[in-house]
Amino acid sequence: MYASDIINRNRAGTLFINFLQKKEEFESGKSIRIDRQKGGNDYEYLKNVEFGGLNNPMFNTYIPLSVKQGSNPTIFATYNLTQLSFSGITEYGSPVVDRLDDGSVRIQTAGDFFFFGTNYAVANNIYWHTNNALTFGAISDNTASFSKNKIPAILLGNYDRTTSKIYSSSYFSQANLFSITVILVYFSNYYTDTTNLEQGKYQIRLIREINGSKRQWVEVTVISEVGSPGYSNNAAVTYPSGTNGSGIPIDSNGSVIDSTKNSPYDISDGTNFLNVMGSLYSTASPQTGTTLLYQSDSTGTYWNFTNNAYVPV
Repeated sequence: MYASDIINRNRAGTLFINFLQKKEEFESGKSIRIDRQKGGNDYEYLKNVEFGGLNNPMFNTYIPLSVKQGSNPTIFATYNLTQLSFSGITEYGSPVVDRLDDGSVRIQTAGDFFFFGTNYAVANNIYWHTNNALTFGAISDNTASFSKNKIPAILLGNYDRTTSKIYSSSYFSQANLFSITVILVYFSNYYTDTTNLEQGKYQIRLIREINGSKRQWVEVTVISEVGSPGYSNNAAVTYPSGTNGSGIPIDSNGSVIDSTKNSPYDISDGTNFLNVMGSLYSTASPQTGTTLLYQSDSTGTYWNFTNNAYVPV
């Protein structure tokens, strides 16, 4: 085999992988066109492949993923997602009309997704709770402020909120490198947002590596924010529900807020809060355009948080 044959083979392999990535972005709605391979950085990348600076992608197409700083620039259009129906769900004995309050919607996921050692995706047992929490298992009561031992959950601005619309889609990335579930949720504060039921809007992605370390991410892009960050033990925050007889803040059900709840954006293993972000966002909501990133190991046991970062897949 001549040296030129190896060079051409490497180039062909690299160009093919680039094409697959662009094709995936186009088909998933992340891009409106498939860009062709161009000069500049592309040819610098090819040169690195040819002279040993990078692994030969013809024989190792899996490149370990690194998260990127900043807000995720890709927002999925609703026509690429499926709107989840509230049909059949009742609240206080009556059918849901224009928004769902104190309820849970099942999320269909792609592949596996583990939370503290249990694969909840296998049993299709991951839910969006309307008081802004991803729960692993469903709850049937009207929980307003989640406590540490209520249910395994990822709190995403937990407060007394309602959901007016929710969309989702599940798919595998090209070459089966990642399983991805996208959730687009429209919500509002139950007490204060009486006319604009879509004031808050989040794009949530559940991502899992299929190869390598099989890491997991929950990525939350704040498309539009609401006024209240949610329930926490921060004494500087006041709520419309007021305080109890001892002056301690209470939620809308009259229950005292969990004293270990440092932030309404936290993770509970069903026994304790992990306190992954300290008191961040306990007094103010994340700004529009911010992306919150929770990352775990393959079993969903060890979680960490990175503010304003996203997964480039």
